Amino acid sequence: MWQLWGIFSIIIIVGLYADVVLAKAQYAQANHRPHAYMVIAWIFLAVFFGLLVHFSLGYESTLKFFTGYILELSLSVDNLFVFMTIFSYFHIVNKAQQKALTYGMVGAMGMRMIFVFTGITLLNKFKWLIHVFGVMLIVSAIGMFKSEKQRNDTSNLLTKMKTFLKIKHSEDDLAFFTKCGNKWYATPLLACVITIEIVDIIFAVDSVPAVLSITKTPILVYSSNVFAIIGLRSLYICLTQLIDKFHLLQYGIAVNLIFVGTNMIFSEVYHIPTVVNTIAIISIFLATMAISCLTMKQRH
Repeated sequence: MWQLWGIFSIIIIVGLYADVVLAKAQYAQANHRPHAYMVIAWIFLAVFFGLLVHFSLGYESTLKFFTGYILELSLSVDNLFVFMTIFSYFHIVNKAQQKALTYGMVGAMGMRMIFVFTGITLLNKFKWLIHVFGVMLIVSAIGMFKSEKQRNDTSNLLTKMKTFLKIKHSEDDLAFFTKCGNKWYATPLLACVITIEIVDIIFAVDSVPAVLSITKTPILVYSSNVFAIIGLRSLYICLTQLIDKFHLLQYGIAVNLIFVGTNMIFSEVYHIPTVVNTIAIISIFLATMAISCLTMKQRH
């Protein structure tokens, strides 16, 4: 198990370094091809790690890893819609968006570690919490069907953030602070990064319990989370022109959360096989993407 943690750490450190170097090199460019390569690279690394899980922990654990990864990836893609709202609200230019996503991604990795190990500890100590987590996911899923409520919640958070921080625009789009007279002020970019971190904490309340319904093995829960969120910066840049086509994605995610939440509530009555879980989650995700594209064509 410790060998897996070691290999996972090396993969993430090396991959993250390459991702950050790419981000700095591409701040002022509009070429999406390097980012597409980075998205493919992260998917390849996730698959490679899944194979290592197979050789180390067996077939069942591999299925759990990939099920968690697909579920987390769908939840993470939904975050991109929120990121677009945040960037628009703070008027963040393209090159600064990449920097904000890089910092947000690194912060999210740290926060997810806290959530994962806290969740596992609580579930091992208080087994009845699995039912509470299940209800939380279903309630959250119902809220996702009310897209207007989600937009209002995001808007309220953005307004509070702008009120809380003393913000002034800077001539340097990549600066976090700017000096005016003898006083230092936060730039919109700093407010944007803080907001992204807060939003990730909110999303983690859904995503971590969802994966905990599949497995409570720490390496599987955390690695599936990290592989899903770590490529978001490159994925966001690649999908900015296509993201409107996936307008039904949040409803598919809501259905998946209801499915997972129901499994958690009735886990002591009947345990759904991991293979069935995997097929169901992937099928719902792909069906939602397909229906989104078809309905978008009909609109035009």
